[in-house]
Amino acid sequence: MNKLTLEYPTAIEISVPELAVNLVLCILASVILRYVFMTRSVSLSSKFHVGTTIPILSCVTFLVIMVVKSSLALSLGLVGALSIVRFRTPVKEPEELVYLFLAIGLGLGYGAGQTFVTTIVFVVIMLMIILGLSRSAAASQVEYNLLVEWNDPDLEMSAFLEPIRNAVEMLNLQKYNAGPQGRSIFAQVTVKDAPQVQKLIESLRSVSPDVNCSFYEARPLQ
Repeated sequence: MNKLTLEYPTAIEISVPELAVNLVLCILASVILRYVFMTRSVSLSSKFHVGTTIPILSCVTFLVIMVVKSSLALSLGLVGALSIVRFRTPVKEPEELVYLFLAIGLGLGYGAGQTFVTTIVFVVIMLMIILGLSRSAAASQVEYNLLVEWNDPDLEMSAFLEPIRNAVEMLNLQKYNAGPQGRSIFAQVTVKDAPQVQKLIESLRSVSPDVNCSFYEARPLQ
């Protein structure tokens, strides 16, 4: 009886010059990505901590892909090892998540040997960020959480909403409280600059001198 023999590939030869070139390009692209993130991002959180992880994340992803490519046995072991890893650090802003995914994409692309495609797509994305989504364009609109409080029972909510609408670019009413100890409005507003904020405060003061205005960073409370 003839015996059927199955051969499983256990290792794939890797070209050392190609590996070196891809690794250098991965490091260079991740450093450029970090610079763009630090200079063009409109993130309000600490950009330094996220920025320092971008080159490391790309290189780690590059290493993981090279291990998976080089050996089937190592790739299976790597799957088991990664299954016990849990990342619990919250990403507070979507923009940070996009940059982290792009850093992972660089490691995946260069690690898989897709040098030309990865480089072209990376250059296109960088041009989109620098030319179309620059800090100056995004910073022209600033979002705040606005809290307005007053004690006069004769003043209704409508008396304050109209001055707010006239002083801001966008108004999104979130909450209204009316009680025996006072009334308050909580809303999300979009303004262009600091003078517009001052204009809003003056408009509210003209309605009631004892009104209290508070501006908060437009971010969900943790």
